[in-house]
Amino acid sequence: MVTSFYATQLLNPQNVSSLKQLARSITLAQGEFCLILACCNRRELRYQMIKELHQLCSVHLEELTLDRSTETLYSTIASHFSDHSPDAVMVDGFESVRHLQQLLIATNYVREEFCHFRFPVVLWVNDEMIKQLVRLAPDFFSFALTGIEFTDEF
Repeated sequence: MVTSFYATQLLNPQNVSSLKQLARSITLAQGEFCLILACCNRRELRYQMIKELHQLCSVHLEELTLDRSTETLYSTIASHFSDHSPDAVMVDGFESVRHLQQLLIATNYVREEFCHFRFPVVLWVNDEMIKQLVRLAPDFFSFALTGIEFTDEF
């Protein structure tokens, strides 16, 4: 098995830089809500970046994968972590949500509720998802303090 150090050495330098920036943003936002958009168009690269991020980040990262039937982002996160407050949450799976437009509209509507979270939320998105966020959830999108982009190359 390749160790994280060696795996990171094999990654595209721009992606290594983005990965470090993401880890730093998550670490600095501890104890408060911060929306971070991690844009990665290739699913297999996204999974590799998430794996590397777990090794690189000094805080415990919780993962939440949305499924076809997910209707709201806020309540999904809130109910999933109702028994504990994580250090950080990474949300993936937007591509599989059946009614994504409705989810984004609902997210924009309850955007202020996200401020009650005491942890950073990383949304793993692709270029198409960014466009939909801007169009359907512009106020929520404006919460994103940072957007971190990964190239399509490993």
